[in-house]
Amino acid sequence: MRRHSLSLTLPALLLPALLLAGCAATSVSRPDLRLPERFTADTRGQDAQPAAAQALDRWWLLFSDSQLTALEDEALAHAPDARSALAVLDEARATRSKALLAYDVQGNASGSITRGQTSISGNSAFQMAPSGQTTTTAGSFSPSWELDLFGRRGAARQAADADLVTATFTYHAALQSLTAQVASNLFEARGLSLQLAEARDSLRVARELAEIGVRKARAGIGADVDADSLIADRATAQANVVQLEAQLAVSRQTLLVLLGRAGAAPESLPVDGALGPPPDVPQTTPATLLVRRPDVMQAEARLRSAMGTLRLDSLALLPKINLQASTSISAIAGPAGYTTSLWSLAAGVAMPVFDRARLLGEVRAQRARAEQAAIAYEKAVQTGFGEAQNQLATYAADRARLGLLIEAEARARHAFDGQNAGYRAGVVDLTALLTAERTWRSSRNALSMLRATTLSDGVNVFRALGGGWTPLDPNHPVTSFPDHRP
Repeated sequence: MRRHSLSLTLPALLLPALLLAGCAATSVSRPDLRLPERFTADTRGQDAQPAAAQALDRWWLLFSDSQLTALEDEALAHAPDARSALAVLDEARATRSKALLAYDVQGNASGSITRGQTSISGNSAFQMAPSGQTTTTAGSFSPSWELDLFGRRGAARQAADADLVTATFTYHAALQSLTAQVASNLFEARGLSLQLAEARDSLRVARELAEIGVRKARAGIGADVDADSLIADRATAQANVVQLEAQLAVSRQTLLVLLGRAGAAPESLPVDGALGPPPDVPQTTPATLLVRRPDVMQAEARLRSAMGTLRLDSLALLPKINLQASTSISAIAGPAGYTTSLWSLAAGVAMPVFDRARLLGEVRAQRARAEQAAIAYEKAVQTGFGEAQNQLATYAADRARLGLLIEAEARARHAFDGQNAGYRAGVVDLTALLTAERTWRSSRNALSMLRATTLSDGVNVFRALGGGWTPLDPNHPVTSFPDHRP
């Protein structure tokens, strides 16, 4: 037995034209992307330099530091922050595919097999009915597909692609932050190591001076108060050594945590006091900065996602037209076996009526969220250029101060050496010696701290310029933009 039916109810196709007038507008304010005047004045007329952009990808190579390079590679490969960010990116990829597959053909197939036994006894009126074992096999398939007459799939793709790009730049921002933290902590540890070496040297000098002061006091050629003052300086120097040793251990442990080696002993990470010269910064243009900073690109992607969602919410006010088909077959094997089949094709229209007010409210709310995303994008651009300008100015000032402190330390050291020789010869009093010694130690400590600070500020410059990730490296886990395959 075969049964065929066809149901087509499409008069409602004319309704969208009537509803379009009621759809809310999907436009939002255009972000103000004007640049700070100082930055524009400093960079106007420069051409984009591909080599400079590539140098920003792995800016740590500009420091010519083998240990820094090795630690950065280790962190990018094994650090928990990098692995966690990559897992979040994988989730975003899966979410995008899920969102787009909702607009493909939907439907499930089902099947069943039933075995039974029929027997009739007693009433002779049923003796004509067959009896015995029967097997019933049935199967059905009911697909459905929404006709994309109004661009819902395109709007969903726009939002899904933008969400994936947002997650991509969240991943890049995590890498950027990780590389900057590794470098800054390494330079901090080296600065502490250098200060510790200087503190130990100061302790050695303080011990020698204390011994000389005690011998002079015992010989009657020196005052006891001078000897006590030198002994107090020795104790202060020793306390400073203990403090710096603890700070260096903490700094090493922090760096090990960033590398994913939290269980290792601090001593397993060798850190010396080698602080090289601060590198030059590659010249970049405002356009380069716009496409280099992950936070700016992330904000732009969020705006595109919000606009796609706004468009999708607006399209929810229009009818949905679905094609639905179903087919089934049932076969009974037994004394009275037979086969039946059925198929049908239908087109249906679903139109919001009582939900219209709620949908309009959602459109208004999403438009407000899109406005917020536009403002956030504007703020990200302004903040990015402001940070870049501020960091460049700070770095330039540090490098200028560094040259001045190097000269000041050298002169203070020369003065102290002369006063120390005079004190040992008995022609310089203790007050003059301690004054020269404190001046030199102060200059030396200031220089050591500024060396580490300048290198850390250099790291901040590269981060502000958007360095620390590779946009289009085929060996990189992700690229700047996702592919467009669902």
